Amino acid sequence: MSVMSALMLQGCAETAQGPLAGASDAWQSGTDRVAVARSPQPAPVWDLYREALRWPAANPSPFTSRGHQPEQSVEVRANELARASYASLVSDTVFPNGSVLVELPQGNGHGYAMQKAKGAWAYFELDSKGRALESGALTFCGSCHAQAPADSVFGSARVP
Repeated sequence: MSVMSALMLQGCAETAQGPLAGASDAWQSGTDRVAVARSPQPAPVWDLYREALRWPAANPSPFTSRGHQPEQSVEVRANELARASYASLVSDTVFPNGSVLVELPQGNGHGYAMQKAKGAWAYFELDSKGRALESGALTFCGSCHAQAPADSVFGSARVP
């Protein structure tokens, strides 16, 4: 198991206080992370990264992400299609196709993104320069996000 996998597994654990937003226990089901071949060349910058940096923050202030390890201060950015759904997130919210959500670190950590097409989310792990380290229908990401309160999205869901 890689160090990154071990660190991310810690983020999926349920705490004594109950499940945290951004955390699940999917890792206990034995679902393995889909390995993505890494080339010796630096990965290309994710095609929406520069655009995402210009989107307004979807949360009122940075918060500590506990679902992606190590814990770090982040802010969520949402494209125009996803912004209203994220702002009014409730348990039955369904994001439209074309929605993009990005969790950007406040500093030099890794970022994470989700992009919805044809009713399914693709996941991206980004380095501090926006290069996609892993991407696609990542089983590990999907296992945790399947436990999210609304359309595979964690957040401050409100009861409808």
